[in-house]
Amino acid sequence: MCGRYSQTMDLAEAVKRFGVKPPPFNCKPSYSIAPGAQAPVVCAGGLRLMKWGFIPAWSSGPGAVTPLFSAGNTLEKKFSEETVPETAAPQEREGFINARAEGIASRPAFRSAFYRTRCIIPADGFYEWQSSAGAKTPYRFEMKDKSLFGMAGVYEEKTGTFAIITAAASALVRAVHHRMPVILERRHEALWLDPKFRDSETLLPLLRAYDSSLMHVYRVSDLINDPENDSPDCAKPLQG
Repeated sequence: MCGRYSQTMDLAEAVKRFGVKPPPFNCKPSYSIAPGAQAPVVCAGGLRLMKWGFIPAWSSGPGAVTPLFSAGNTLEKKFSEETVPETAAPQEREGFINARAEGIASRPAFRSAFYRTRCIIPADGFYEWQSSAGAKTPYRFEMKDKSLFGMAGVYEEKTGTFAIITAAASALVRAVHHRMPVILERRHEALWLDPKFRDSETLLPLLRAYDSSLMHVYRVSDLINDPENDSPDCAKPLQG
């Protein structure tokens, strides 16, 4: 899953990178964007500020997500295990933070958004935790050139929320976690954002692991474990 990411560059960099107009808002760079946070998202109409935690329009109420399967159903774990990170605080446990690429075109929670309201989430890094002997060790993944990249997402207009799409991990990420956010190839970004394009046979193949050779990974401090921590130290390589 993807439960934490960063966007440490000025908003002007995202405007330039994604070729959109300057938005009517400003937001500070963040080294630790956690579920429940307001974050800049690139939509067909430009940059918007939305909450990370997708809540379908048909949800029973603010902050509530209607269960897709009855308790104990084997499909419940398969499709819900990625929605909330284990490191999330209680107040963050609302909405779907991730949407699996597998089945996204037919799953009730995301079907409409997949066809009508796709988005791109600007980031310059994301974090994953490796589990071993009961301990969780945080790692940061970036582009080798430390450039800004775009993660595929979907959003809900009525609730002002979004989710990051995940896929089976690349060889690089798999050593830490079996899932990773979908990072779109730059040549596919315009197509992904086009709300008039709804051909699933073309869109679904875009939702795959990113090229490992273009990325790198390093161990970071346990400071990232606490969503309240948001400083350059969260993204620094751990020494020793």
